[in-house]
Amino acid sequence: MGLPWFPRGGSVGPPFSFRREREKPVAKRYDEAIEVDPDPIDADVPVAFRWRGRRYEIDQRLSSWREAWTAGRDGHKQREYFRVLARPSGASSDGNLDADGFLVQVGGVYDVYRDMTGGAWKLARVWD
Repeated sequence: MGLPWFPRGGSVGPPFSFRREREKPVAKRYDEAIEVDPDPIDADVPVAFRWRGRRYEIDQRLSSWREAWTAGRDGHKQREYFRVLARPSGASSDGNLDADGFLVQVGGVYDVYRDMTGGAWKLARVWD
């Protein structure tokens, strides 16, 4: 007959979970031009950026790296990437709590890069 909370038909396990399963992060690619506010001490590091008419403040630089390659007729390309934790300007939290009791943050993880040959800044990816 089975325990009362197990559904009939052979499925095993309680009908609910106390913790949500974490999904693997997924990146959305944009490769769109952005305007960057540089750090006053180190002008090569962004502290904020504007994308699609909205300003995002960078709370934390998570990592940085450089990529270089030869691109046919265009010659040598080099980019400096910054993976950052950023939020829309003026936003800090929506007041809701997650399953662990922490404030849900308004913001996300963004990959921005500077084209080292041309100097232009772009938003490469947004991580969900």
